[in-house]
Amino acid sequence: MNHHWAQFCPSVWGRGRKFAGFDGVLEHEQIQRHSEVTLSTDYWDALAPHHSSIENNYLDVPSLRRIVRDIHQPVLVVGAGQGLIVAELRKNGLRCDGVDLSFEMIRYAETRRGLRFVQADASAMPFGEGTYETIIHASGVVDFIGDEEQIRMILTEARRIISQSGNIFVAFYRFSAAMEVFLARLGLLRNNVLSLREALEIYRLNPVQTIAWVAKKAEAGYLRACGISLRSWALSTMQEKTLAFNMQRIFRKMDPANTLINAAPERQPYRNEPEIRNLFKRLAIPVKKLEASGSCYIAQI
Repeated sequence: MNHHWAQFCPSVWGRGRKFAGFDGVLEHEQIQRHSEVTLSTDYWDALAPHHSSIENNYLDVPSLRRIVRDIHQPVLVVGAGQGLIVAELRKNGLRCDGVDLSFEMIRYAETRRGLRFVQADASAMPFGEGTYETIIHASGVVDFIGDEEQIRMILTEARRIISQSGNIFVAFYRFSAAMEVFLARLGLLRNNVLSLREALEIYRLNPVQTIAWVAKKAEAGYLRACGISLRSWALSTMQEKTLAFNMQRIFRKMDPANTLINAAPERQPYRNEPEIRNLFKRLAIPVKKLEASGSCYIAQI
């Protein structure tokens, strides 16, 4: 999901609607439900009107181009969001479909790009065995899930609908080293867990409020807090700077401003390269290749 902060956590996919899949019409009740994630759907639905300004992050177009030689049609993008990745692959002449959890994201994919996606659960998708040659789990799918048995279910489902010779890619969002240090210094990143809801608070603040907030979180004086903030800003990537600017604009537009924060998961995993390898080792899933771009990791399994 090229969604930032997600692209899509497990949740209930729909609200008693029927929807058209590639293999016909399915009842909502046929889709496997996960009770813990209703908030995640609310988050993406709330973000959908503003998503166009931040969608090219994490699994972004430059990251996609690093693996394009290993992508063969037909392709399925899981966590397709508003269609950035699907549109890019179609521009490259590949037949590509998309699924997503958020009804609003799917609606915007059609209004913005004329793309029609299926609303479906990543662990119970309405496709036959061996339907696809490539499956791409966008950032915000597996990387946002802490329950490893749920991850296993999602990847088992991908294995069911992939051909025997097909490739499965799994994206994980990535921060720069400077951002990792900054979040850890503020106590927002600990033991590979990001305090997402608390981290989002910074986008509501003006510069003076930000320094005060950093001073409080870092248990430092204002001068020290200025140094921490300036160092993080100077060493962060241009993409992170642009994302921060756009997120601040989104929060200024939202009414009320805390809608998105309240809908966000309180915490979510943050997996660096060693932890990604450890995850797949615990799941007993071999990793064929692990690509690192500036904004994400992409595991080929």
